[in-house]
This record gives sequence, structure tokens and C-alpha cells, in this order.
Amino acid sequence: MKKKIMYLVMTAMLTGLLLMGCNSNDTAETSGQDTAGEETAEDDGYRYVTAAETVEIAKAGGSHVLDVREWSNYAEGRVADSEWCPIFPLEDETLVDDMTAYAEEKLKDGDSIYIICNSGKRGAEKTTEVLTEAGIDASLIYTVEGGAEALGKEKNALTTDRSEENIQWRYATGEETLESTDVQIIDVRDDENYDAGHLKDSIHQDLTDYESSEAQTGMYNLGTADLDAEQPVYFLCYSGNKCAKTAVSVLKDAGFNVDNLFIIEEGAKGSAISDAFVTE
Repeated sequence: MKKKIMYLVMTAMLTGLLLMGCNSNDTAETSGQDTAGEETAEDDGYRYVTAAETVEIAKAGGSHVLDVREWSNYAEGRVADSEWCPIFPLEDETLVDDMTAYAEEKLKDGDSIYIICNSGKRGAEKTTEVLTEAGIDASLIYTVEGGAEALGKEKNALTTDRSEENIQWRYATGEETLESTDVQIIDVRDDENYDAGHLKDSIHQDLTDYESSEAQTGMYNLGTADLDAEQPVYFLCYSGNKCAKTAVSVLKDAGFNVDNLFIIEEGAKGSAISDAFVTE
């Protein structure tokens, strides 16, 4: 009899211990904490997508992939067809005003927004705050987990090739270019070809190495420092293709309206253009 009683007591104790363990596990799983005691993505107030998902989202289109890094980082590698509106350096409060204006003009279309910052933390958090204060529904805003650092580990996720962007390229014939007034003509060929012949009063900015971040930065600096964003800009390259398209994409990031950016058809190969070349 004593043995039976002892057996029942031991069974009850073991059952109690098992129940306590199960309850402890349930609490840990629902507390919003991972095994390291940090908040999970679901419970920290932000919505996340992975780097791999971001690449597919950008390819699919129909959303805003918003890169908020400084130009120097962005130019080194970006997601194709992404948009650029910097929030770095974070202490520069004028960037908050710029992003608020950008949100009003570009982002209030009901499409989802995927934020890329350096590591998916401070820049994305501040951008989310700015966008929600600008009136954008928080449910449309996502952070790319790990930011550009994570994207850099995904094959071909970041690129410096802008020549295949989803932009409505605008073209002008050689004749239309020569007849136009109050326009800015940017010759993006190399030094040797420019010196051998160019359009009078054109501005030279070499973009021959169109995938080079340094060359793209040169175009960006020209656009922000020396060009009038309110006046049309015509780009002359060798044949009216990749170099000129890259220039359009860069100036789009610099805040120019793509409706004012024109590629000269056939480039320097066009007879109307080449016949008008000067060498001084």
C-alpha cells in the first residue's frame, strides 16, 4: 500500500513539472522576445522584408524601393529602379523637410514603400517616422532587414548599371536639338572625342565608364551645382544609348524632372549633329 501511495505522489510531481515547463515555453514564444532576449521583428513596431524579397519586389515594380543612404554609399551600389531620398547624415534636419516634400509629391499613391538604409536600423526608423508624420499609412511602410549590408550579400542585388532603368526615356532628333533655344547640352563622351568635335556651348562631362560610381558622381555634382533644373537638358553620347541613359538616371536622382531630360538620337553619329561640330 505504501509503495502505491509513493508511486502516485511521484507521478503527480512529474506531471506538475511537465506542465510548468510547457507553460514557460508558451510564455517565451508569445512574449515578443527571441532566444537572445531581443524584440522580434513582429513586435518592435516595424514591418520587415528580407534582402532577397526586396530584389524580387523591385523587379515586379508597382512599389517604391526607397534608398535613404548618402550619395557616396548609394552610388557605390543600388537596387535597380530604386528611388533616392537621403536621410543621412541623420543630424541634418533639412533632410527631414526634403523627405517630407518628396513624400508629398512622390509617395502618396497608395503603393508600398520599402526602405533601404545602411544596416536596416536608425535610418529606416527615422524615415518611417518622417513618412508617417507626412500622412503615409504605416501599414504601407517596410524596412529592408539588414539594409544595404544584407543586400550586398545577395547576388546581383546591388548594381551601378543604370542603362536599363524603368524610365520613360525622351528623345530629340539632331535637327530638333540644333533648333532648340534655352537648352543645356551635356556631352558625355571622352576627352579625346569631345576635343575632336562638339556642339558649340555644350558642357563636357565624361560618362564613358557609365557604370563607374566616380563618373556618376561627377554627373551628379554637375547637375546639382551648375545646371538649371527648370531648363531642358539634352545629352549627347556616341550613339544615344547607355552613357546618355545613365546621365538621365543620375539627374533624375538629383531632382530633375525626367520630362525635361532628352537623349539626342543617334548621338554623335547623326549627320546633323556631326556637321555642326566645332573644335574650339
